[in-house]
Amino acid sequence: MKIIHWTLLLCFLSIHLNAQELYFPPNFSEEWETTSLEELNWCEENVADFDVFLEETNTKACIILKDGKIAHESYFDDFDLGKSWYWASAGKTITSTMIGILQEEGALSITDKTSQYLGESWTNCDELNEEKITIWHQLTMTSGLDYTVDDNFCFEPECLLCLNEPGEEWFYHNAPYSLLSYVIESASEQGYTAVTNSKLTNRIGFIGLWTNANSGRLFFSTARGMARFGLLMLNSGNWDGEDVITDKEYLNDMINTSQEINKAYGYLWWLNGKESYRLPGTTITFPGKIIQNAPDDLYAAIGKNGQILMVVPSENLVVVRMGNNPDNSLVPTTYVNELWNEYEKLSCTVSSDDTEQIDFSVRPKLAWNRIWINSDQDFDAIRIFDTSGNLLVTTREQKINVSDLAKGLYFVQATKGRKSVTQKFFKY
Repeated sequence: MKIIHWTLLLCFLSIHLNAQELYFPPNFSEEWETTSLEELNWCEENVADFDVFLEETNTKACIILKDGKIAHESYFDDFDLGKSWYWASAGKTITSTMIGILQEEGALSITDKTSQYLGESWTNCDELNEEKITIWHQLTMTSGLDYTVDDNFCFEPECLLCLNEPGEEWFYHNAPYSLLSYVIESASEQGYTAVTNSKLTNRIGFIGLWTNANSGRLFFSTARGMARFGLLMLNSGNWDGEDVITDKEYLNDMINTSQEINKAYGYLWWLNGKESYRLPGTTITFPGKIIQNAPDDLYAAIGKNGQILMVVPSENLVVVRMGNNPDNSLVPTTYVNELWNEYEKLSCTVSSDDTEQIDFSVRPKLAWNRIWINSDQDFDAIRIFDTSGNLLVTTREQKINVSDLAKGLYFVQATKGRKSVTQKFFKY
C-alpha cells in the first residue's frame, strides 16, 4: 500500500510540476502567447529557410509549440488560422483517446468483444472466430482480418474475412479501425462528432467535425485545434489543471508499445525510440527508430498527405503540420523524418555535422532489370526486402541488378552508421 501511495503521489507531483511549466491558451480564443527567437536561440534566416521547405512540400499550416507557447506559426496559399483541414489517419489518435475516456466512464472496456457493439455478423467470419476479436485488437491493428482483400478500406461484412488469429499478426488495416467510430457511437448512444466534442475537444477549447468518406470517417479542425490536442497529450491528459483523460494507465498504454510485433505502435499512435518498426502496406520489420534523429520519447499522429502531430515530452515540444501531399505514402514517415531534420536546423548553434542526414531516392520507381540509388552519399549497406520481410539483396553498389526478382513491391533500405532510411520501388 505504501508503494502504491508513493507512486500515485509522484505521478501527481509530476503532472502538477509539468502543468506549472506549460502555458495553456484560453478556450475558444485566438489569444495565444508566443516565444521570441532570442529565447529559442533560433536565427531569422533559419526560420525563413524552414518556411521555404514547408511551402515547397505543399504545406498549408505549421505550428510549433514550446512550453505550450507558439514558437512558430506559418500558413501558405489561402490558408489561415481560422480554416479547417482534415487529419486523415492522424485522426486515429482522437479515436483511441475517445475509447480511453469512454472506458474510464464505464461505457465500454477495450477487452470487450467488438460484436457486443456492432452486433453479430459484422464480419464475414464464422461466429467462433468473429467472437475472438476485441476492441483492443482494433486499437492495435491486430484484428486478424484479411488485409490482402482488394479494398483495404472496405468495412462492409463481405470485405472482412478472417486470415489470422487475432493478435497473431500486425498490419495497418484501415477497415477494422474505421469501425471503432461505430463502436463509440453504440457505447455512448451519441453521434460521433457530438460525443467527441462534448467529452474531448470542447474541454480543450476547439470544435472538431467528423465527416463520412469512402475510406471511413475523417476528422476536421484548425491547425490550432490539432496543436491544442498535442498540448493536452504533452501534459499527460490534463488541460490547465483539469484532467480530460483521467485514466493515466490507459494513457500510458496508448503511447507505448501495445504488442510485440510492431514495437513502434501504441493504440493508433506511432512511437519513436524503439528497436524496430513496421510500416503500412508491409509485414517487413525494419531495425532502428522510425524517426532517426528525433528524441526517443517522441510519439506522433501521422496521416496521409502529411497530416502530422509530433509530441516530445523531453523537450516540452509539439509540432503540427497540415497540408497537401509531400510524397505518395499512405503514412508519410519519410517526410516526418525530413520535417524533424528541418526543425533541428532552426537553432543558431547547430553545426553542419549535426544536420547531415541520409538522403537518397530509387530510380526508376517502376523498374524492369535494374535500379539506381540516386544519392551523392556513400552508404555502409544497401538492402532490398520483399513485402514479407525477406532480405534479398545486400550491397554497397548504387547500381543494382533486379532482373531476377519477381514482379511486385520491394523496399530498399540504405544504412550509414546508426542511421537508415527506406524507400520503395515496383518491379514489373
